[in-house]
Amino acid sequence: MRKINAFLLACAFCFASAQNSLDAQEQQASSGTISFINLFETAETSTSFTPIRFETKIDKLLAKAQAENLQDGAIEEQPQNSGEAPDNEAEADDTLTGEASAENNETEETPLPEKQKIAIDYPEENALVQKFLKQYTTDYAKKWLAAVMKNGAPYRGYIRAKIAEMGLPECLEFLPVIESNFKIDAVSKSGAMGMWQFMKNSISPFGIRVNEWMDERRDPWLTTDAALKKLKENYDTLGDWNLALAAYNSGLGAVSRTCKKNPGADYWALCEKKQLKSESINYVPKFLAIADILTNPEYYGIDAVEFDENAHLDYAFIDVKRNVDISLIAEQTSMDSSIIKFLNPALFYGVTPPNAVYKLRVPSEFKDAVAELVNDKSKLLIKYHLYKIRSGDTVYALSRHYGVSEDMILQANPGLKPSQLRIGKTICIPAFKDVSPYKGKSANDNVAYTGTYKVQQGDNLWNLSLKYNVQVESLAEANNMKVDAILREGSTLKVPIID
Repeated sequence: MRKINAFLLACAFCFASAQNSLDAQEQQASSGTISFINLFETAETSTSFTPIRFETKIDKLLAKAQAENLQDGAIEEQPQNSGEAPDNEAEADDTLTGEASAENNETEETPLPEKQKIAIDYPEENALVQKFLKQYTTDYAKKWLAAVMKNGAPYRGYIRAKIAEMGLPECLEFLPVIESNFKIDAVSKSGAMGMWQFMKNSISPFGIRVNEWMDERRDPWLTTDAALKKLKENYDTLGDWNLALAAYNSGLGAVSRTCKKNPGADYWALCEKKQLKSESINYVPKFLAIADILTNPEYYGIDAVEFDENAHLDYAFIDVKRNVDISLIAEQTSMDSSIIKFLNPALFYGVTPPNAVYKLRVPSEFKDAVAELVNDKSKLLIKYHLYKIRSGDTVYALSRHYGVSEDMILQANPGLKPSQLRIGKTICIPAFKDVSPYKGKSANDNVAYTGTYKVQQGDNLWNLSLKYNVQVESLAEANNMKVDAILREGSTLKVPIID
């Protein structure tokens, strides 16, 4: 019986709606039929659809339904408000939704946290800032930012501590987001390296070294010190953090010259006049937008990444002045090798450079054990390949095969002269990677023509090739001549050195 009542109610509503629709759309009805969609649209929007009229139709149908129920012996009562017309549309919605409305009132959205301002003043409504705010608050961008901050988690404690020590704006900790995605081995198209993206020509004032053994631009702690010093120098010179950031991107000299040409103009005025490089015009607003977002991750709906504020306090430095393989240090002190490698990312081969002081980072708990080990000169803390020189060998060919530089081989073998390799002599080659023993190349492919020979009467390239055990074509090529060339007595030829 409930189903019949519900059906009658639905029919009554449709009938009332259709009737009102026809009243309001008489001209349209006379010219053709009105679709069901038009009927319901008209019922919802027509000004002739009044509560009084609606109430009258519903009351009549409800009365008829109740009478039929009584005749059938039904004893169910109708809901108390089922025959009452709502005073307005909002009340009708509340009546129909019932308990659902009450639940919605109980589950109101949690208010957003108060948004914090970053410590650098800038026009928040600037079009470029707003562009980057919008760009980096899409769902994909927020996931990307969270992933980037995971990259930076091991270093943020140190960066924050250094910023606080130097009294700089806290938001500068987010600059590596746009420089390198917090990747310590990031390399730009122009050759900038590391988390803070230093070029080789800008590292000397900060004591950062690059040589065949290491690239200290990959050291996140060392370059953090350098980058913050550079930013502070920019600010002290220019007096404005927006200009200081622009100078970090395009150089202090370039920005200083632009400011001199435009006295009194701030960063935003220079951008408006297009006096700065286009990259710098976008660089600062992009950073400010990202700094705003990452300063307020909860406000923008980004998962905050946890990190250890004091992680950098758990390591110590040891001065090392010789070749030391850090994997051997870990092995002989029962240290996890991955930790010492993590702490010393500047080393190309995991070996400290010779004849220079390298500040080796180690976990604090291993400081004494490592210091004792590296200071014991009787202990050889580097692995070597032993190789016996054969005919045709060159230092260059050996360096290519074993993956080291020629200088490294010479440093490991004091007194060795590349132009005078002696067959049968055993030399040491640093073992930075596992490689098979060197077998040499095919005849004459790696022969070094580092010796000289003065042509005598009767000499020709053919008999000299036999004398030096090389192919005549190779000998001719080394001397830039044809194999049948006539040799001039007293002239000098390039030849291999014979032991």
